[in-house]
Amino acid sequence: MSGPQVSPSRFKDRRFNGYLRVRIPHELDSEVGDFVSAYASGPDPLRRRVMDGMDRRAAAVLSAYGQRMASVSVRTRSPEPLRHGLVAVGLAEVHLEDPHDNLFALAAINDSASLIGTPLPGLIAQVAHLLPPSGVEALREFDRRQDRDKSIESMGIRRTGSGETFLYR
Repeated sequence: MSGPQVSPSRFKDRRFNGYLRVRIPHELDSEVGDFVSAYASGPDPLRRRVMDGMDRRAAAVLSAYGQRMASVSVRTRSPEPLRHGLVAVGLAEVHLEDPHDNLFALAAINDSASLIGTPLPGLIAQVAHLLPPSGVEALREFDRRQDRDKSIESMGIRRTGSGETFLYR
């Protein structure tokens, strides 16, 4: 994928309004997932173009995707959605209106990793080469927090449902 398919400007579409709260799975998850996959598998020049094209709106969508992938990971018992979520959150980091917004996604990702028995530091190490230094540092900084300061409870998030209905709210 290249060109507009890997352009963060695609997330300006009104379809992404309220993305965090739409049902899981949703077709928008596939669209954001395809973007993240194309970014991750793309050459360095493509990744730089993506970073140059990032804005607050794209960052908000990517951060929401990270939180959504935490729910998907618990549902599927797979770490792959967490890796995708971490790439999305790492890309979003410096472009969010409020950088604290990523803390919600990271708390859900951390909790999900714990629930499926996958250490967060290992996941971060697996995606670090795909992210700008500021994104990697933000992920590592979150992981260095005290457990109580990175819990879903500290972020006002709770778990609901089980199996295919599991969700972070």
